[in-house]
Amino acid sequence: MKQFQSIERLDTAILYALELASSVSVLLLAFGLIASMANVLTKGSVLTDNLLMQRVWAWTQCIAIDASVAGTIIRTFRYYQQGERVKTWLYGVLSLLLLFTAAIVSNIESVQQTLNLTLDAAYVHVFIPVEVLIWIRSFVIVLLIVAHALRHVQREPEQTTPAAGSPVPLVLTPELVDALRAALAQVTISEEPQAPQALPSPQGEQQTNKDEQRANTAQEATASCDHEQATNESEQEANNYERVKAYLATHPHATDRALADALTISTSTANKWRKRIERASVEDECRAQYT
Repeated sequence: MKQFQSIERLDTAILYALELASSVSVLLLAFGLIASMANVLTKGSVLTDNLLMQRVWAWTQCIAIDASVAGTIIRTFRYYQQGERVKTWLYGVLSLLLLFTAAIVSNIESVQQTLNLTLDAAYVHVFIPVEVLIWIRSFVIVLLIVAHALRHVQREPEQTTPAAGSPVPLVLTPELVDALRAALAQVTISEEPQAPQALPSPQGEQQTNKDEQRANTAQEATASCDHEQATNESEQEANNYERVKAYLATHPHATDRALADALTISTSTANKWRKRIERASVEDECRAQYT
């Protein structure tokens, strides 16, 4: 199906507005809690005796709570894909409570407008007491503040330690490849045959041919080993690139040290692949803009 760029831009703007409302809602909820506490401590002088503050408090709380419904649903599935169990359960419960209260309040308003009743009369058509609905909404306010605080808590990467007695997996690093190459070169040089000093006899010619065949075989084996090592090194680099790219996709704010510990690579290697991935991402964005 053909995609329309204008609709994609509109969806992106809507998603930005939802994320913005979800972030700003914490400030509005904090304002509501402070105003409620001040009203209790001043025996009603902040909200009860002030009509303007009542309207401001009602609007800010409605915007903060009801505008967070879509954001909590999006984050529920996002944290589920990332394997964040605590955040998934928290946002899942928040989504259910927000949807439940929104449905009940919308039903009360629909009954009031359809049957032309007063608000008190419309409450009779709700299957749960209004006090329970108020309790649920107050509980949701506290959970929203807790959920926003947990958004800034990053999960530490799990450190996998081998069990006692189990073999430690061998990881090919550039340093290990260089050391193996130097050792193979020394073995090849030590096994090269020396040239005979006397004139070759028929038997000596045969021995010389055998020595040349051995030398050629050793050179071919060395060349094959170097080619195989180069292939393994290129495959290892491609593997490191994909591993770093996959890890940064789920942990975009991870440091080089955390990246190196999680993937069992050096910090310099993690920094090198991070820069290459960022450069490739910028090039893809530029190419997509001019396409």
